[in-house]
Amino acid sequence: MMEYSLVSVVIPSYNRPHTLKLAIDSVLEQTYPNVEIIICDDSTDDRVEEMIKPYLKSFHKIKYYRNEQNLFLENWNRCFNLASGEYINYLMDDDLFHKEKISKMVYFFNEFENIKLVTSHRQTIDKYGKFIPPIYATNKLYEETRILDGKILANIALTRCLNVIGEPTTVLFRKKDLTEKYGVYKGKQYSLINDLAAWLSLLSKGKAVYIAEPLSYFRLHSDQNNNKMGLKAFSEWLEIILASREDGFLHSDNLFKTALQSYYRRIKDYPQFGDDIERIKEQLKVLD
Repeated sequence: MMEYSLVSVVIPSYNRPHTLKLAIDSVLEQTYPNVEIIICDDSTDDRVEEMIKPYLKSFHKIKYYRNEQNLFLENWNRCFNLASGEYINYLMDDDLFHKEKISKMVYFFNEFENIKLVTSHRQTIDKYGKFIPPIYATNKLYEETRILDGKILANIALTRCLNVIGEPTTVLFRKKDLTEKYGVYKGKQYSLINDLAAWLSLLSKGKAVYIAEPLSYFRLHSDQNNNKMGLKAFSEWLEIILASREDGFLHSDNLFKTALQSYYRRIKDYPQFGDDIERIKEQLKVLD
């Protein structure tokens, strides 16, 4: 294994033993030979722990930790801190990896300089694992694989007010490159778009790779956390748009204006976003 850097697949699990089992199996099927699996269990019952016991007897590469109390966002950090690999790939407990995901992504780190993040197109699946049409965020960005400046990829997400870079499952990165806690950007902890916060932190430092083939499977189902959050999922976008300019994202006034207008279109009909609407109007006045 000496020529293969260790990749840590870290799974913050919560009350989904059935889909977690499928997620683990998709990691065990990886063609890349040097992978460890770190599972930090935030569940409210013992179903995940019972499901995982046979795996722990058979696969030394799997490490399981049961949290004594619910850690929520800190569970993501516990996973990160317990990982021993040079590379980190989060895996949501209801998503899946393509069997060549890790191998194809590590290749770019080995062959090209200053790569800080590798992502890919992702295939949406339903609760049964069947392929379903993409949602707006998962539409393919490019028809071919590209290496691009990190700020270019970030600006696409920021100007659309949409995480087109990918959910936690999608992205592989070097552990040492994420210098703030996962989900922290410019000193602020984001809870609803913590993945985007991490991606911006990485993309501010170098290049990104977008692989045009689907290397992960994003499961859409009624019990999804994003569905429960509803409109709240948009509430952190304005703060991250404003903060991103400090890192050179949205560098032109036109890009910044496009991002503000995109967010405005999403929230303008909802009174609870009144403060954000006023802040956007003030920003747009300055730009005009």
